[in-house]
Amino acid sequence: MDFSHLHVEFFMDAKENKSASATEGRPIFEDVEMVRIRIAGDPKTIHVAPANEGSSVRDPNTNQRLTYAQLHAEPYKAFKDGVEYIGSGTPLAELPFLTKAKAEEFKRMNVHTAEALAGLDGQNLQKLGMHARQFKEQAEAYLAKAAGSADVTKLAGENAELKEQMAALQAQMEVLQGGKAEPTPEPGRPESPFQSWADEDIINWIVACGGKKPHPASKHETIVRLADELNAKLEKQSEAA
Repeated sequence: MDFSHLHVEFFMDAKENKSASATEGRPIFEDVEMVRIRIAGDPKTIHVAPANEGSSVRDPNTNQRLTYAQLHAEPYKAFKDGVEYIGSGTPLAELPFLTKAKAEEFKRMNVHTAEALAGLDGQNLQKLGMHARQFKEQAEAYLAKAAGSADVTKLAGENAELKEQMAALQAQMEVLQGGKAEPTPEPGRPESPFQSWADEDIINWIVACGGKKPHPASKHETIVRLADELNAKLEKQSEAA
């Protein structure tokens, strides 16, 4: 569940135990764990409740209401450990288009991350003031670019891992064949490293690397060709990165 639009913090508060107060004839207070929830872009709306009170979200398995402590497990754990909860996401300080003053201004509006800024819309976005839409779009572009870089890095890593697996497989085959090398491939047509793979394994690799799944009726040679083409594409992306 995405809570990037919320700023959640837990704290201790003193609450009167009215039953005990009535019994003792004097005010009796107890320490109670509380939660304070603010909405990004809305400095006025604040929800405060006991941490162990049931929220509006139910457990899909038991249909029981989840407590705020269960629903917001990470900030609750930080509270129990006595550390400040920064929250998940990219801090505003990492955004090159925001000045320190503007980032601090947004924090006062309960916007602490790039994800929260990118997710704002409507009145809550308007409350950020002049150029709010521009800042939102810049945050969206920043996150999209970061995601794209991560994808390229992941593909490069997967491609390098595949090369290592193929080299290991080649070494094993040479051992099994008594050190004999593979037959020389047909001139002009270097043998594909996927040639000896099962069709199912090749298809799984293609899909895992972001390629289009071959038609179920495709022949082995067709599947091998598609894998070779995708492998060459990944190598170019890796070199470009």
